[in-house]
Amino acid sequence: MNAKPKSIARILIVDDEPDITHLFENFLGDLGYKIFTATVPETAIEIFEEEDIDVAVLDINMPRISGLKLLEQFKQTNPELIVIMVSAIQDTDIVVKCIQHGAYDYLAKPIIDLNQLQIRITRGLSEKRIRSENIALRKELKRHTDYLDIEAHSAIMQKILEKISTVADYNTTVLLTGESGTGKEVAARLVHSQSRNSKGSFIPINCGSIPGTLLESTLFGHEKGAFTGANERKNGVFEESHNGTIFLDEITETTPEFQIQLLRVLETSSIRRVGSSVEIPLKLRVVAATNQNIEDLVKAGRFREDLYFRLNVFHIEIPPLRDRKEDLPVIIDYHLKRLSSAMGKKVTQIAPKAFQVFNNYEWPGNIRELVNVLENAMIMCKGDSIAVSDLPAHLLHGKSTMSFQSEQQIEKYAEAKEEFEKLYFQALLQHSELNISKAAQAAGLSRQHLHLKLKKLDIQN
Repeated sequence: MNAKPKSIARILIVDDEPDITHLFENFLGDLGYKIFTATVPETAIEIFEEEDIDVAVLDINMPRISGLKLLEQFKQTNPELIVIMVSAIQDTDIVVKCIQHGAYDYLAKPIIDLNQLQIRITRGLSEKRIRSENIALRKELKRHTDYLDIEAHSAIMQKILEKISTVADYNTTVLLTGESGTGKEVAARLVHSQSRNSKGSFIPINCGSIPGTLLESTLFGHEKGAFTGANERKNGVFEESHNGTIFLDEITETTPEFQIQLLRVLETSSIRRVGSSVEIPLKLRVVAATNQNIEDLVKAGRFREDLYFRLNVFHIEIPPLRDRKEDLPVIIDYHLKRLSSAMGKKVTQIAPKAFQVFNNYEWPGNIRELVNVLENAMIMCKGDSIAVSDLPAHLLHGKSTMSFQSEQQIEKYAEAKEEFEKLYFQALLQHSELNISKAAQAAGLSRQHLHLKLKKLDIQN
């Protein structure tokens, strides 16, 4: 039995032969799809107008309104609709017309291979999903790109943008380095958006968040039976990134075994799924990033030198926020607008004295820390302007929520997050005069959720 789709797609079957509609309905219904059928075009039009149809299987030869006319009408209404045409007439011209009017595929009667029908539907839905994700990604990418352009007023960031623009024209590997929170993923997205692969997918992977035993399968895919739990073949992220860009963040957190596999992929421009000996050629750009000193790791034997050279074809160092404070006004303005929209709270500016505090602070957590501080201050803010009294205590004392005094003292993300939350909730309680209801309302949390947070962070109230 074939596996059922993970999500329920809605399929409209239109054929003037009831036996065909029943055959398709029973077969596809057993696979888990939601099926609608029509034996006359008028009924098909009514269903299409009332239901959110994902796939239409249309017979070409029908009375009054042909399948080709339905195809034109449906695609005008919903350009993303997957349409599979069916006909007993073996006419190349008709097939060409169907494709020209937006048909996804074509099946010939009278003998129809149901498995081929399923394959075409599955493939069409997969491509539709990828297109939808890419549209959403491009919108998000534009937001990130606009953000990078807005903040790039300093001379040092102008040079970074020039480097990105230069390397974007070439499908070469890029290595991004810089402290945590400086915006390496934003830079990677900008490389992708300006490249020849911009219409393809941009897929970010945090190598440090995936156990070493699963990373190879996640990136390269696996065959059915390759290991316990591999119940079906699965394409990896590299295959999904074909003709696009894959961003490997925290590349230095990978195991030596994985580094060997990645080196082979970069050298051969192909991958092998786990459990397979078949080479799959790929065309994509790899952008890798780390917040560690990768050269020191190579010298210490903790990262392969040959992989480092392969990744470091074009190197871009993203500067810390403290080295480009002239960008602070535009970065703050951008995030105030974004957070105001997301939080439903209109805060339009920072008071001059509060901005002076921002400007005097060293921002060891970079833009990520800045965003956290702004969000915290906006919660505390009573008007439309953030005052000094709205700022977290550590900012006033020049202390960071993260102990970044040396590379060896960089905390794990979870520890840094917990420290920031503890400071945030302590300030929240102080601002709310230890009133739990008032504090919960200000934070947008339930009383129960806030109590659990305080207990977890060992904060007395």
